[in-house]
Amino acid sequence: MGDDSLQVEPIKVYENTYLLEPPENQRFKRSEAEVIMKAVLDDKMQIVNERDKKGRLSWAYDPEDAGDIVREIVQDCQTKLIEAMKERNNGAPPLYKFIFQATLGEDQGQMIRSASRCLWDKAMDNSATATKTNGKIYAVATCFALYFG
Repeated sequence: MGDDSLQVEPIKVYENTYLLEPPENQRFKRSEAEVIMKAVLDDKMQIVNERDKKGRLSWAYDPEDAGDIVREIVQDCQTKLIEAMKERNNGAPPLYKFIFQATLGEDQGQMIRSASRCLWDKAMDNSATATKTNGKIYAVATCFALYFG
């Protein structure tokens, strides 16, 4: 009679599709990120380098203006870094979650120390920082890249 009616469909076994580590061309490169962020800081800090007729820095620190500049720094850093990584990855989005932080403040001769802590995989995750100062105003931009492939 029917061996055909008793046949059981074989069990399908699926493999995980996530990557435990990114391919070499998709890794976060600290040096590349620092160059991009330094270029953004140079561009955004031009406004604070305006000088009067006597050659003195004329831009006065204003918290509202500083907030707008910081937002522009973060947006530009994020956009340019993601574009650079997409170029390297043939248009594929990066396999990283980026967290950007920027600070802009008056430099009145004080010492400033900034620290941050994260829980991450030190083999895959990384960070990059760029700074810019003109003796009167300072800016610091930091990018944390967390792998989540």
